[in-house]
Amino acid sequence: MYVMVKHIVFDFGNVLVHFDPLWLYEDVFGGDREQARWFNEHVATGAWVRRLDAGEPMEQCVAELQAQWPQYAREIALYDTRYHEMVGPEMEGMRSLLERLKGEGYGLWGLTNWPPKIYRVLESRPIFGLLDGMVISSEEHLTKPDARIYQCLLDRYALAAGECVFTDDVAANVAAAEAVGMRGILFRDATQLERDLREIIG
Repeated sequence: MYVMVKHIVFDFGNVLVHFDPLWLYEDVFGGDREQARWFNEHVATGAWVRRLDAGEPMEQCVAELQAQWPQYAREIALYDTRYHEMVGPEMEGMRSLLERLKGEGYGLWGLTNWPPKIYRVLESRPIFGLLDGMVISSEEHLTKPDARIYQCLLDRYALAAGECVFTDDVAANVAAAEAVGMRGILFRDATQLERDLREIIG
């Protein structure tokens, strides 16, 4: 059951910071965005990336994919060595929103699907210093929308699901949060998020 909201839980990629593998691969393929898109849809697929998010060793996953696609061995290796180029600046308006929410006394938490190497790129970003705690999929060997990773966050920080609002740019992840008792908001931008939050928290 829902009670007074005390905590806001944030996804990271395209919620707190911009993230897009095409930034790296468009450069790798000489500015050819369509070739970069094809590579990410057919070679470094979503299913392969989910293995990284779940904490499988980067080196192992890269080697297996190179064996499957030897003609793209160089490009696949760059997912490991140039991963930081997929991460962009903070999402517009999000740091100031988190600062306002923190000033109002809300707990701020992170719950993200991300490989450990990519997460280490983020640690020095000021926006992440505003979080009271976080759960990273690759550290737990669990990924959203598995209900267990939401429960991991709740248990680790002694949070009541009904006191939490969760926001993510992926609808399935929001639905999974709602299924464990959180309120959910599908993220589009900081303005929309604050408007939807204010309707819930007043």
